[in-house]
Amino acid sequence: MRCPSCSSSAVLYDHLRGEQICTRCGLVIVERSFELEPEWRRRPGEELERADVTAGIDVTLHDFGLGSKFGVSEDLPPSWRARLRRMQLWQRRSRASTWGERSLREALIELDKFCEDLALPKGVKAEISTLYRRARAARLTGGRGTHQVLAALTFVTCRLRGLPRTEGEISRMLATRSGLGAREASNNLRRLTKFFTRKLKLELPRISTDDYINRFATQLGLSRQAIERAHEFHGALPKRFRQAKPPLLLAAAILYLASKSTGEKVTIKKITNMMGVGVSNLSRTAQSIRELVVGREA
Repeated sequence: MRCPSCSSSAVLYDHLRGEQICTRCGLVIVERSFELEPEWRRRPGEELERADVTAGIDVTLHDFGLGSKFGVSEDLPPSWRARLRRMQLWQRRSRASTWGERSLREALIELDKFCEDLALPKGVKAEISTLYRRARAARLTGGRGTHQVLAALTFVTCRLRGLPRTEGEISRMLATRSGLGAREASNNLRRLTKFFTRKLKLELPRISTDDYINRFATQLGLSRQAIERAHEFHGALPKRFRQAKPPLLLAAAILYLASKSTGEKVTIKKITNMMGVGVSNLSRTAQSIRELVVGREA
C-alpha cells in the first residue's frame, strides 16, 4: 500500500489501534480496521497461544454464559479473601435478580444432573435447554413439576437424536430425583411426552433395534461374535414381524437368543432388569424369533 498523500510505501499497521499510518508524513490512511484472523497472545514464560478460545454463548446457562466471573487468589491475606468471597456471593445473586431468571437457573442446574445421570453429551444438553426455553416462552411449563418437565424433554430429545435411552431409564431417574413412585413417574413421563410433542409440533422417530442391540450388548458383556450373531438374527426376521414388535423388546429377545447360541451365560433375569422389559414378554418374543429364524436355520 502507498500513501495517497506522499506516495510513500513506508506504511505501518498499528495492531493496537487498528490503523494504517504513513511513517513518512504521518497520515492515518485507514482507521478502526477489523482483523478477521484469530487473535494471538503470549504470556510471560509461555508459548504463543490463541486468545479467542472462549465458548461463546452457552444455552445451558440461564444468562447464556455472558455474566462476569472472578476468582479469589490464595496469595491474598485472609481478610481480603473473605471480603472478595462476599463480593462473589452478591455477584452470583445479581446474575439472577428476577424470579424468572432464578427459576430458569435452578431448572438448568437440575438438567445438568439429569444429563450426568444418563451420560448425555453437552450437545444433547444444549438441545434440551433450547426445548425447555421454547416451552417456557410458550407458557407450557406453568403448574408442572420441573423434574417432570425436564425428564419429558430429555426423553423427547433423545428420541429426536436417535439416542437409545429407554423410557424405563428416564422414569427411574425421575423417580429418584423427584421422590415419586415408579408407576407415578412413568405415567407422568408418558403424559408430558405426548403433551410437549403435540404442543411443540414434534415428530418422534422410533429408535432402531440395532441401536438398542449395540448399546445393551456392551453392558451385558457379550462378545463380538454374539453381537454379530444378534444382528444376523435381526436381519433375518420378516419386516412385518419387526414392525409389529417394540424395538426394545425385540432387541432384548435377540440378545438373549444370541447369547445362548454362542454359549455365553447371560440369564433372562439379567436382561430384563437391565433393559426394563417383562420376563413373559421376552420369553414369548424369543420363542417367536426362534421359530422364525433359529428353527429355520436348523
